[in-house]
Amino acid sequence: MFAIQGTPYVIDESQVVSLREIGKRVVEMRSTGALTPEVLSTIRKYFKIKNIYHSNAIEGNTLNVGETRTVVELGLTITGKPLKDQAEAKNLSEAIDFLEDIAINPDREISEADIRTIHHIVLKGINDDNAGQYRTVDVEIGGSEYKPPRVESLHSEMTDFGLWLKKASIPGGLFDIIDAVIVASAAHAWFVTIHPFIDGNGRVARLLMNLILMRFGFPIAIVTREDRLRYYDALEYSQASDLTSFVSLISECVEESLEEYEEAAKEQREKIEWARSLASKFDQKEKIRASNQFEVWKNAMGLLKSLFRQNSEVLSSSADLGSVYFSDFGTLEFEKYLSLKTLGSAKKTWFFRLDFRSGSQQARYLFFFGSPSYQMKSGTDVTLHISREEPAGSFHYERLDSLPTGNKPSVVEIGYDAQAESFVVKKKNGEIQREKIETVCRKFISDIIENHFSV
Repeated sequence: MFAIQGTPYVIDESQVVSLREIGKRVVEMRSTGALTPEVLSTIRKYFKIKNIYHSNAIEGNTLNVGETRTVVELGLTITGKPLKDQAEAKNLSEAIDFLEDIAINPDREISEADIRTIHHIVLKGINDDNAGQYRTVDVEIGGSEYKPPRVESLHSEMTDFGLWLKKASIPGGLFDIIDAVIVASAAHAWFVTIHPFIDGNGRVARLLMNLILMRFGFPIAIVTREDRLRYYDALEYSQASDLTSFVSLISECVEESLEEYEEAAKEQREKIEWARSLASKFDQKEKIRASNQFEVWKNAMGLLKSLFRQNSEVLSSSADLGSVYFSDFGTLEFEKYLSLKTLGSAKKTWFFRLDFRSGSQQARYLFFFGSPSYQMKSGTDVTLHISREEPAGSFHYERLDSLPTGNKPSVVEIGYDAQAESFVVKKKNGEIQREKIETVCRKFISDIIENHFSV
């Protein structure tokens, strides 16, 4: 059996391999840029309603999918349906928004206070006396032989769980990114075992599970109403510390969501082909204008590449113990530039790669083109994103934006504002600055040496 670090749980060894394969699929999709902001936005809206409906339905909520969407997206009250059921849908929608705010920062620990906040959002206006408050009485779980901890040990149990959660919720800390399903499943099972609230434990547990999946960059797991009995049986079985059946269910839910993501990415590729055909139909005036913009942008990117190449060669020739290798993948074609500018996605947009090596240590950074992040949209149409090989030697790349801020260079994205004739960079803390590209280049390389090779 495989012991889940820091928890009382184990799973079957054979399951670990398949779980990590799911993780590799997710990492590959993210590193190749298949999950563009447009794709993620569309999927997030769809999954939000689906998640709210099924999570509430498991607890006996009577709203169907359409009614859930009406209550959440339009804010309307449905005649003939219990107000409590409608409040549950609105609250769960707000709780998911709260999760997204937490998930976006991978360095922020998830704490006991966050759990109580989530619970308060879930129960506000429904059970205000207990919203966000740990129970003060002993409870039993209907239909289960398991008895949750007594009140006198509740706080110490939650303290132990909270300490583990703080460490486990940081990707790359206790667990690798590809172990997200294991971490999320353990958090869910451990939390419901403690059963710290009078009501709402199941919904909070599923939210917590999905918060961890989101934090690790995974699609969420939606346990459907149809899987309700299997879900409860797996949780009951987990009381003996064997999470195999529960992890199996959650991994299936994640795979189902992942297939939705992959289908959305496929649709995006089809849009790109459409964009290419559309580009050929531009009238001459539009072609000339777009082509001129492209030439200005391409020259700026050529300067950027040249400076990175020159600095890499200078460093490599002057270093006694290390080397820097520069790999050039060519220039971006006009059609791909136009696809990124208009639709936000294109295939094979690698620009160059820097390989740093010193003895047995190495670090690879890949520069590729994509649509600008939200913070970089003003003044830039296509930006240069930076990703790092994670783990070293794997040839799997993760965008710097999705990695913890501690051990990464100060710059994560570079764009060029043609009107202002200046380079624009996004810092690892999210700040946007205009800087000379010579400064950006030297600072980036210095950061790599400092982060990976300094004694």
